[in-house]
Amino acid sequence: MNSIKIFLFVLIFLYIAAIVYLYVTQDEKIFNFSIVEKKKPQVLKECKKCKEVKLKVDGGVLDGIYLDNNSSKLLIYFGGNTDDATDFLSIFKNLKKIDIVAFNYRGNALSSGKPSEEALFSDALKIYETFAKNKEVFVVGRSLGSGIATFLASKKNVKKLFLITPYDSIENIAKQKYPFFPIHWLIKYKFNSLKYIKNVKADIIVFMVKNDNVVSNKRTENLLKNIKSSISVKKFDNTTHANILEDKNFIKEFTSIFEAE
Repeated sequence: MNSIKIFLFVLIFLYIAAIVYLYVTQDEKIFNFSIVEKKKPQVLKECKKCKEVKLKVDGGVLDGIYLDNNSSKLLIYFGGNTDDATDFLSIFKNLKKIDIVAFNYRGNALSSGKPSEEALFSDALKIYETFAKNKEVFVVGRSLGSGIATFLASKKNVKKLFLITPYDSIENIAKQKYPFFPIHWLIKYKFNSLKYIKNVKADIIVFMVKNDNVVSNKRTENLLKNIKSSISVKKFDNTTHANILEDKNFIKEFTSIFEAE
């Protein structure tokens, strides 16, 4: 009997320890910025029309890149949680009919400040209000950034919303990954795209990866069910969640949309 009690005690202790671990490490899991180098963006050496821009926000200064094509159209890009967002401009620096701006999140690369869901949403609004004046706006979000892009498109006038490997919510991703833990009570940053997607009036283009090993297709498909505006879905077979931006088929598909604008 004593051995059974000891076993149950150890089991309960380990379960509680796992809960504590999940809670205290969630910031570094969601805002996984430590792997991004703190260096001047490479695109500054590659793109003559690109310039470094700084944006002061409450609690920090965002560092980013602006591609100035003197256009009446603007693309705002929000990256994933392991990205240097300015790399997006390295890939699409040859787009000629649109300006592009991409900032790194607070605490990522050369941006200062402490990230949180509320802060990143607030920063997205500030970016829009600073750069989108008198412009036709296109918003692009990849992975973590898809939730921020969806929030922004639900609040501001946007012509098209591009979601690359998007999710329904970070909470649902965590529930799927850790089904035996009380995620709803543990998670601080829910990034609930389901809440905001219903209020998006812009046309939505979704780019998925078949058998995505980071954001499962189940999470993306649940988001799709809740979209009320015009939607187009494109799925890619021969790439991964991490590598979709560099995939030649994705680049061709994405570029063709703006060439046709």
